[in-house]
Amino acid sequence: MTPEIEATLAKPLHAVLGFNRQGKPPQLSVVWFEWDGTTFRMSTLRTRLKYRLFSANPQLSLLVNDPETLTYVVATGEAHEEGGHAELSQRLFARYLPGQDPGDRPVDPDRVVLALTPERITSGS
Repeated sequence: MTPEIEATLAKPLHAVLGFNRQGKPPQLSVVWFEWDGTTFRMSTLRTRLKYRLFSANPQLSLLVNDPETLTYVVATGEAHEEGGHAELSQRLFARYLPGQDPGDRPVDPDRVVLALTPERITSGS
């Protein structure tokens, strides 16, 4: 992990998740993410296509593009589901909407956290 990659992932950029589909092109989904130095965390609903695709095949690709520096980071690996959605939601709102109060949003029981600890990370420009 280089300082340049860490600097890119520290920014509140959007990520694109790539999900495998049998006999079809990959399904791409733009998400907010959190990076803690070892794991990416994203939120989704169990009713969304990305959750169904993840459940069928947890191998994911994640792309973070920084248009300011013209660099990108790609992470790949097997994701898993974990708890703590309410806490992640608060951190994501603070990261992407600083200074805005997300209010007292009820916890949606269909929301889950997808966690990707990359097997491989690459970057380029």
